[in-house]
Amino acid sequence: MRDDAEHPDLQALLADAQRWWTSSRSHHDRAAGELAAHGSAAAAALDRRLADAVAGLWARGWNPAALLHVVGRTLSARHARLAARVALAQAQQQRAAGLAMDGRWAAELDDLAATAGRVDAAAEGALRADAPEELMRAVTLWCALGALPAVPQTIPPPGSSPPPERGQPAPPTATDEALDGRVLTRVRALLAKAESTAFSHEAEALTAKAQQLLARHAIDAALVTADTGDTTGRRAALRRVLLHDPYVAAKAQIVGAVASTNGCAAVSTRDLGWVTVAGDARDLDAVELLSTSLLAQATAALGRQGGRRDGTGRSRTKAFRRAFLLGFATRIHERLEAAERAEARAASAEDARVLPVLRQRQDRAEETLAATFPDAVRRRLHVGHDGGWLQGSAAADAASLRTPAGRLPGR
Repeated sequence: MRDDAEHPDLQALLADAQRWWTSSRSHHDRAAGELAAHGSAAAAALDRRLADAVAGLWARGWNPAALLHVVGRTLSARHARLAARVALAQAQQQRAAGLAMDGRWAAELDDLAATAGRVDAAAEGALRADAPEELMRAVTLWCALGALPAVPQTIPPPGSSPPPERGQPAPPTATDEALDGRVLTRVRALLAKAESTAFSHEAEALTAKAQQLLARHAIDAALVTADTGDTTGRRAALRRVLLHDPYVAAKAQIVGAVASTNGCAAVSTRDLGWVTVAGDARDLDAVELLSTSLLAQATAALGRQGGRRDGTGRSRTKAFRRAFLLGFATRIHERLEAAERAEARAASAEDARVLPVLRQRQDRAEETLAATFPDAVRRRLHVGHDGGWLQGSAAADAASLRTPAGRLPGR
């Protein structure tokens, strides 16, 4: 947004900083430094532009967690805290205006408050005119936000639906079709016991029981849907699973393995560091829970492996770790697929509609993902270290196919 009250020199420096952002960081930094010298005028201009940039991203499919994730991995934690402050200040205005807010969006804002140091958005959201480094950081953040692409919407932004009338219930949100709370309570109780026992066989039995409950719940829900009407024209929901560096491509394979065996479809966006998963809300909850647990287990197992060198003394640690994660993903896929097929066969023996309904659910997820990402391509990842692959496969055999006992991510 242009403010005609701004000094022409200030507008020219903002334009220079934006132009140089993608071609010459040294020129960009110089323009940012000159901007910071304008003190309060620069602070006011940047406050407006950052607010407009964040609002524009909400309109182009972004959500708070995705924004902070990308800013943190491409810029710095300080830039992420600044972006969180801007988003929180904007959210306070939206709530004051009575805009309806999805429950997952509100939960992500709570997480942003922790990232921002739990600042009061109204008192602390504005940029400090006497802090040149912060103003330069704001220039860089503004330029980076303006260069971000549009992405598929996974959570409706505030104001997407009208607020409820006084005395009326709130409109349904994307979490209304989530995993049943009673099922989650039973699953979490089983997992808490599995994590506390010192006996591996007992832990495996408890974890297997938890998995059976999740799988059976998904089948029962699919059959209820089949009884209540045709769902062939309904699109699946979308959700993002955020991945942390390094080895994002290999970690995405773990998420993809979990998705494909839980009635979902997934595509990796490596540049942004996430996987987008399509599926029914209940299945997406299961994918998030399982992926979170398995990624943590894979990372912990990888950390115990140490470094690797070849016969000449050259480091092979990077190739080993990447291969380790790919081996882990492949073996986990096999284990999950075997468990899912066993449960589906048992259920189909009771009701012949099970397999067609599950196939329809998978088809709907794949069709939604294909429509959302028409240019997506399949890529084969090369394994550059046989030892890493074998060690990762072994770690997958030892991994517990369980979900964390905490709250659902983004809930």
